[in-house]
Amino acid sequence: MIHYVVLTTGSCGNCYVITDGCDTIVIDIGVTFTKFQKGLESHGIDISTVRAVFLTHLHPDHSKGAGVFQRKLRLPVYMSSTAVDGNAAVIERQRFERDLITPYEFGDEISAGHFTVLPFRSFHDSIGSAGYLVRIHGRSLFVMTDTGIIPEEAGALAEGADVEFIEANYDDDMLDQGPYTAALKRRIRGEYGHLSNKEAVGFASRTAGQGDSVYFVHLSRNNNTPDLVRGEIARTIPSGVFCKVCERGETFEGFIDDEESWWKEEGKTFEDEGLQERKAR
Repeated sequence: MIHYVVLTTGSCGNCYVITDGCDTIVIDIGVTFTKFQKGLESHGIDISTVRAVFLTHLHPDHSKGAGVFQRKLRLPVYMSSTAVDGNAAVIERQRFERDLITPYEFGDEISAGHFTVLPFRSFHDSIGSAGYLVRIHGRSLFVMTDTGIIPEEAGALAEGADVEFIEANYDDDMLDQGPYTAALKRRIRGEYGHLSNKEAVGFASRTAGQGDSVYFVHLSRNNNTPDLVRGEIARTIPSGVFCKVCERGETFEGFIDDEESWWKEEGKTFEDEGLQERKAR
């Protein structure tokens, strides 16, 4: 069984954990090490199974816990060679252990325990930003967050994934009518900014198939609401694809077993979301 957990998502921090019980990888660690450790414990994941962290980019809400993680566990943190070369000051400021940074090239296939991780280039205002396709035991999970445009190769990677995590950062009308300056609005909408609800949900509608699960993450606190994302989903994505909108700071977990993937949110049931439970735990 594959077990995945989002410890938190949003500008308050981002951290994704994927495990098969023997090996565990982490994508982004924008939380304190204490919160990370407690999060693993609360979901029954032994910290000794962690093999590596893979960073999407070096903004603090995705990377601020990486240096302490390195010092506590003496494990590698992976990031693109472009990120390493282009972010020397950020790496110094966030107190990374340089000997435990493992750079990769886009297109590499990286082995970590039972996992194979395929990074792909994303487009964000953090040099060398990346998304990931994670393969394990014949299943795959796709992570694309903090990108202003959808990378060309992302569609083909996501189409084969059982689970997709996709940024749905802003609603166009809320951003237009909100208090941000014109320059900041252009940045958010720009090539190196974020994905709108329409872009994110449209991508999911093209790539997710019957029985797949899609999680919409990294919603803006000021320019989006969960209900707006849900409305876009209802208009765009056909039935048979499980969709979950992840609210700011929310923790949730899901599972993929030999028969199907299924979901359990902390403290809620499927009925709370107006959904039918796929499988009893």
